[in-house]
Amino acid sequence: MNPFFKVLLLSLPLVACGGGSGKSSSANTDYSQLNSAKIEPGPLRQASASEMSELIKNGLRISLRDHSGNGFIVPEAMMLNASVDSRSTSNFSETNVQVRGVDEADYVKYDGKYIYLATPLHYVDDKPKTSLKIVETDSQKHSVTHISEIQFDKDYWGGVSEIYLVSDNQVTQSVATVRRSWDFIALTDELVKTTDASSTSLIAASDEPFRIGLPYPIDNGIDITLYDVRSPTSPAKTWSLSIDGDLMGTRKIGNTLYVISSFIPSIEMLNFAADTPEAKLKNEEIILQTQVEKLLPEYSINGGASQPLTGANGCMMPANTKKIDGSLSLINITAINLATKQFVESVCVNGNVAGIYSSTNNLYLGSSDYAQWNNWKSYTVVHQFALANGGIDYSATGSVEGVLGWSSPSFRMDEYQGNLRMVTSAYDEMGASKHQLSVLQKINGRSELQTIAQLPNQLRPEPIGKPGEEIYAVRFNGEKAYVVTFERIDPLYVLDLAKADDPKIAGQLEIPGFSTYLHPVGENHLFALGNETDDRGRQAGVKVSLYDIRDPAKPIEKNKYVFGTAFSWSSALYDHHALSFLQTNNDQLRVALPISLYEIIQLPELSNARWVSEGLYQFEVNGLVNGNANLTHTGTLIAEDATTQEYPLWSSYERSFLHDNSIFYVHGNKVIGAGWSMVK
Repeated sequence: MNPFFKVLLLSLPLVACGGGSGKSSSANTDYSQLNSAKIEPGPLRQASASEMSELIKNGLRISLRDHSGNGFIVPEAMMLNASVDSRSTSNFSETNVQVRGVDEADYVKYDGKYIYLATPLHYVDDKPKTSLKIVETDSQKHSVTHISEIQFDKDYWGGVSEIYLVSDNQVTQSVATVRRSWDFIALTDELVKTTDASSTSLIAASDEPFRIGLPYPIDNGIDITLYDVRSPTSPAKTWSLSIDGDLMGTRKIGNTLYVISSFIPSIEMLNFAADTPEAKLKNEEIILQTQVEKLLPEYSINGGASQPLTGANGCMMPANTKKIDGSLSLINITAINLATKQFVESVCVNGNVAGIYSSTNNLYLGSSDYAQWNNWKSYTVVHQFALANGGIDYSATGSVEGVLGWSSPSFRMDEYQGNLRMVTSAYDEMGASKHQLSVLQKINGRSELQTIAQLPNQLRPEPIGKPGEEIYAVRFNGEKAYVVTFERIDPLYVLDLAKADDPKIAGQLEIPGFSTYLHPVGENHLFALGNETDDRGRQAGVKVSLYDIRDPAKPIEKNKYVFGTAFSWSSALYDHHALSFLQTNNDQLRVALPISLYEIIQLPELSNARWVSEGLYQFEVNGLVNGNANLTHTGTLIAEDATTQEYPLWSSYERSFLHDNSIFYVHGNKVIGAGWSMVK
């Protein structure tokens, strides 16, 4: 894509999302009364085919009205994140996930014998290329052997960031790859001019005409492909399914894959540069003549005929949607049985998503909005879908004050004993934050998640976080939750959730630095990864620590290690899949994570940072049986360093697997094998 258009796409106003419909039986180009539908509290209901038609077409009309002269429709950016359970029944580590039994996609998977690695995207003859490598491991010899490589066959699709293993009786049968297509912008044949310096477009005011981009995607979609790997030396493509839209996230329970996608309806012939009554009337006639079925996402199997992902009356929308509302955001949850190679079903919701959370029983879509509602400054609506027998059934909707925020929104949600716990953040006119825990429970016989408790409250008014502090990490663990807030120091809050209707702050600890990832180690300890800071709140290296939480009222930092200087970082700080955990026995937990190490160079007039190395850092937590554990840094496996090159090549493309006493370090497109005790 032309870099100019890429910048322009990211910078133009976003299309509002929500539900609604509007009636127009004649070519009326007055769109002034239409409303961009917002995220709405309250239950969903099934939309009729006519309601869906009005809903989507009003969304197109609103886009024409609000983006006339810009020429682009840009879907709202969606934040997705997913993880952890260190307990394992095998002698090797797997992908670090939020909920045991709910698998998450990654670009590397391991089944105890073979590592399946989606290589980073690279270019050959100016064309993007990516592949799937199969590497055999030997945990006795700490060695790896390249077995085979699959070259993907679509030139203009991005790299594979998501793969899953499809197993039968714990034996890998297939590898499922999930890819998203690239978006391209076409140009109209019309030349337009602008002399409005206040235009929301980034194009500078000029008397010279320019071509303007049409707001439709080319080859925009999601591709799920299965490769039979029962013979690893000769893997074979066996089945594929493509879905219209943009990939937002996936989860896998058993061999059922749940794909969450976003689709923005569009009509190629619409003229977004229309500025005369005749041109606007032509746009309206095109909208009226377009069947709603042409504006809905489709899917196809093995490149065959396209089929509707859901029917015209198969989408859900807020029950209080009005006829003058319009929206262009369709979210689909699609269930696919990877073992039987079958499309199961797809459920459509009109709205947007700011976070995805899944237990083994329910999948939740969280949507946050900063608009006022009932005198709130912001709120979050969450939809619950029951996952029974591989299907998807809408269950209930709830709403709470505040938003899920930028920091791992999926970790801010958790299901425990049938209740949904959420941590949200609200902001007043001055930007001051208020962080809140809410406990929601489904009302029997109704599609409603009712708030049964909040913290803070009148009886327990102590705030979560001090003025000006933002949430950097949240982790639920049964009857407790841990929240890290930060401005200058790192308060770790321990929340007691033993009574669902009476949560409370059990204790807190204030220490320098902040954590972005928390990992429960049994009931008594907490592993944390973040950054050390100085007394002014400035970062001062990557920090790895262990907290003793046996006394929730008085949490203690037992051990900590700080690596490098302010410029040092780890991809694991914001991607939990980069950490590996293996419970070797009842008394020991092993941990591995990558760190990019930098040092400060003092120059005559200023200081600068210099890269030192890329490596996998190893840790052990010992003493779990007696409840008095300690964290130890046992060694570092270096993959790249400054003695051979000036800059790192793969500092954000790193994973690892621990198997018995072996380490398998995935660094870029290569795998390094070593013994755990051999690395110093």
